[in-house]
Amino acid sequence: MPAGDVFGLDGFFLNVSNPITVSTIGINSTGSSAGITVTAGSFSSGTVTLTLSTAAGLSTTPFYTGAKIAVSGLTIASGAAHTGYNGNFVVTGFAGTTTVSYATTGYVGGVTASITGQTGRVILVTDTAVTNTTWSSAQTHGWFGAGVDVSFGVVSTVDRINFSNDTGTASIRGPLSSAGYASAATGNSNYGWFGGSGSGPASTVDRIDFSNDSGTVSVRGPLNLARGALSATGNSNYGWFGGGGNIPAFTSVSRVDRIDFSNDSSTASARGPLSSARYSLAATGNSNYGWFGGAPGPLSIVDRIDFSNDSGTASVRGPLSSTRYGMGATGNSNYGWFGGGRSFPTTLSTVNRIDFSNDSSIASVRGPLSSTRYQVAATGNFNYGWFGGGLISTPSQRSTVDRIDFSNDSVTTSVRGPLSAVRRFSGATSGQARSSSTRLQKGGKFGWFGGGSVPAAVATVDRIDFSNDSSTALSRGSLFTARSLLAATGNSNYGWFGGGFIPTPAQVATVDRIDFSNDSSTASVRGPLSLARSELAATGNSNYGWFGGGATPGAVSVSIVDRIDFSNDYVTASRRGGLLNAPAGRSSLAATGNSNYGWFGGGGNIPVSTVDRIDFSNDSSTASPRGPLIVARSALAATGNSNYGWFGGGNVPGPSVVATVDRIDFANDSVTSSFRSLISSVRSSLAATGNSNYGWFGGGFPSTATVNRIDFSNDSATASIRGPLSSARLGLTAVSNTPT
Repeated sequence: MPAGDVFGLDGFFLNVSNPITVSTIGINSTGSSAGITVTAGSFSSGTVTLTLSTAAGLSTTPFYTGAKIAVSGLTIASGAAHTGYNGNFVVTGFAGTTTVSYATTGYVGGVTASITGQTGRVILVTDTAVTNTTWSSAQTHGWFGAGVDVSFGVVSTVDRINFSNDTGTASIRGPLSSAGYASAATGNSNYGWFGGSGSGPASTVDRIDFSNDSGTVSVRGPLNLARGALSATGNSNYGWFGGGGNIPAFTSVSRVDRIDFSNDSSTASARGPLSSARYSLAATGNSNYGWFGGAPGPLSIVDRIDFSNDSGTASVRGPLSSTRYGMGATGNSNYGWFGGGRSFPTTLSTVNRIDFSNDSSIASVRGPLSSTRYQVAATGNFNYGWFGGGLISTPSQRSTVDRIDFSNDSVTTSVRGPLSAVRRFSGATSGQARSSSTRLQKGGKFGWFGGGSVPAAVATVDRIDFSNDSSTALSRGSLFTARSLLAATGNSNYGWFGGGFIPTPAQVATVDRIDFSNDSSTASVRGPLSLARSELAATGNSNYGWFGGGATPGAVSVSIVDRIDFSNDYVTASRRGGLLNAPAGRSSLAATGNSNYGWFGGGGNIPVSTVDRIDFSNDSSTASPRGPLIVARSALAATGNSNYGWFGGGNVPGPSVVATVDRIDFANDSVTSSFRSLISSVRSSLAATGNSNYGWFGGGFPSTATVNRIDFSNDSATASIRGPLSSARLGLTAVSNTPT
């Protein structure tokens, strides 16, 4: 069962069961930290709607699409108290005027016809501990660094644009470590990395701390190859720097270097190249892929890097609408915008938009920049893109900043406040690029282990409290049907347990659903799988669950993959593209995943090391083969977080049982998985689940109640023994309330 992901990249909601406060902002107050103003509001039966608008503190305490908030301590100007509105507000906009609504069922306090004029607090809540909990300027600012200044030549200047107040001149922040130009930049929610900046080809990488950007940046591990006029994009974990050349000679390369943000003091690693050598290109991306477009020639070519398989050559996608180079590029999770550039001798204002879900087509032409220019830099957030600086013709440069409204991009961009000085050939990044909300790492609170045999099939469901896992797991409400050799997946609210084996009539297609908020009740029966089977595996994201492989009556293995739509789970699961090894099929396998992909590993009557990957966005296709497990085995278990998957235990040829745990790197899954550690004893037919930080492996054969915990941040150590399950059993499955 998968566990953990990064908030913001795909609009995950914060859960508000057992809430804790993450951030508190006053409303309708006059203080500098007011954050928002309630300009309108009304209650109706079951729903309250507020309209929120920008106020003084929004730049440091913003709200984002997908964040959940609560209101408490409200007081009308006349003094009447309205305390503890415990409903959940779901923010549907970013900055500016925002409408939020929630069901008022269960709130505490009086109901009034209008909330306008009241004071109180707006509280961002989640159900457990998070990291990166401070709303900072990283979410509402963009940084433009280095470049060529018309007055001072090559500079190290860094300008910061305030996205929520972008009509003013950009403020000057702490400089880069040295003057340079033709650099590229990318970042995550905490830092920005500028690479290749120098007065000539350079491998220097500077890191800006978004929360403390007034000081000089820190120098990190260099790029693998010195160069300039390169481009960069990334996700929350890595940055990819591609192309570039030996300036001013402008001999180009196809090189792609990857920076590991968690280990950025090391030299960047060389990855698979672009499809051809080129410089003065532009790049943007989402959490899964990066698109690199244009180049002198001029060229219209666009290459796409698959972040999860970046050791291969980038694939050529649909081109830009025309040949050009020297553009800026930014985007959100759905589209990428490439603006400006030059098709010698013509300088352009053209903006192209790539549809990430249909990138084999020619990029569409959108509304232009306010003026023609090239050697421009760009960054943005989920709703807007800012294009800054650039060159019209030597030596005429611009300090102009244009803003594209992504929701209305057919019109000419609007001119905003300028950079601090005219310049070109800068790099740019932000803490909000490609994201719809801040990236908060969230950990689930509980894991549910259900079914199994002791030796007869049971309907038992045990719950592990992740924050107090030294105690024996608590028995909760049971599954609707006793069975073993089943599979489970879920989201933050429910867990779906599918398939399995009972003595009569053997394999079943039944799917039971546990309500995590009411887990003392018996699970409810939902729509079945498309085919009765046992020894299958499951994974999923916040919206769907995929059940793959298994054995049908007569012990016939299948490669079938069924998908459950969590929002419509009364119907029979739909048949999707199968696992790779059709028609032979595979049973006794394990699965884990993140929000975009699912990895199915091991299995077979004769154990295999095969790993198949399902692309959730294209699940009608057959799963693709990835790098294998280090040991061929079946009857194993798997869990993971947004970056890695851990596969533990199982049967190996011999036959014998192992305690081996190996790890798949989701960003580099074409290679063999790496050996990490051992669970405390050899066993098979066990189950696993987890959150963002830990994985729990429980039960198994020989029949045991043992639970082991792997620390994902220190996974080379042997897994520790935690509190046991309520009873020994094997052939069980597990799920947690950590959404992917």
